[in-house]
Amino acid sequence: MNHEFSTKHVDGQHYVGIRTVTTPDKIASTMGSLFGELYGHVLGSGQSPSGMPFSIYYSMPGETVEFECAMPVASPMAGTDRIRPGELPTGTVATVTHLGPYENLPRTWMAITQWIQDQGLEHAGAPWEVYVTDPGAEPDSSKWRTDIFIPVR
Repeated sequence: MNHEFSTKHVDGQHYVGIRTVTTPDKIASTMGSLFGELYGHVLGSGQSPSGMPFSIYYSMPGETVEFECAMPVASPMAGTDRIRPGELPTGTVATVTHLGPYENLPRTWMAITQWIQDQGLEHAGAPWEVYVTDPGAEPDSSKWRTDIFIPVR
């Protein structure tokens, strides 16, 4: 698959999220339940999500992976003991779009990591994935779009 890598400036994004640690084989099932919980929280507070859900990765998959499932919101909102408000950073990111099933995402991550290195850039924060396509609405995984953002300097 040919990837189109680029850098761009992004503005901060308010969100509510749930941070967790799991094993790589349980990422998908963990995300499904956490996104459902976040969606219910946002709607219950009188807001609607202001974009597609995303995950912030605090560690890359190994024996375990630490990440935060997040739902973007238009303005800061209260959380709970489990659901925390946050904000994605303003700044420069390296970005690429992945088209296809989630199980192929590691190849795209490896490719953008190599591209960042080749460009002489440095990682500058936790990366995130935006799940542009809802798998519940599009059953053909070859059409799923995931945008990857990695803060760089």
